[in-house]
Amino acid sequence: MRGVRGQEKKQAVVDDTVQLVTFQVGTEEYGLDIRFITEVARPLKITSLPRMPLFIEGVVNLRGVILPVVDLRKRFALSLPETQSKKMRMMITRGAVPAASGEGRDLLGLIVDSVREVIHVPLKDIGRAPEAATGEHAGFLSGMAKVGDRLIILIDITKILNQQERSALVEAGNAGY
Repeated sequence: MRGVRGQEKKQAVVDDTVQLVTFQVGTEEYGLDIRFITEVARPLKITSLPRMPLFIEGVVNLRGVILPVVDLRKRFALSLPETQSKKMRMMITRGAVPAASGEGRDLLGLIVDSVREVIHVPLKDIGRAPEAATGEHAGFLSGMAKVGDRLIILIDITKILNQQERSALVEAGNAGY
């Protein structure tokens, strides 16, 4: 019986936290729930698509699966670095693009400056994003996590693209991406 209670207590602690992958874009630190990340890789060769929003870099071929790529610096309207950092990474996420027929159709690549770490954050240390930061063009901000003296901006991957942007990607997909 004693072992079961210890497991229950451990499970309760896990249930009261969220596991985040933290990453850098510009000078700020962001976090994304690890359940939405399939892998982290070096940026792949990107093929541009016509008539896409500026922050959609194009598509990549990831082991035979073609997926769109978003540059988060451009999505967040940040200035671009003068040189490409060797630390730049591509996070492959799921849940941002409506799933269509075919393997990998719900995947999206995110270009970030660097990936920092995986952390467990207690739910009590996560607050709502400030009202001023969640306007029409920032609906993808889901909250703020306080970790020591750090503030981590939390991203809702399901809202990183608005309906019009999702439709453009679906249309491009129907055209053969």
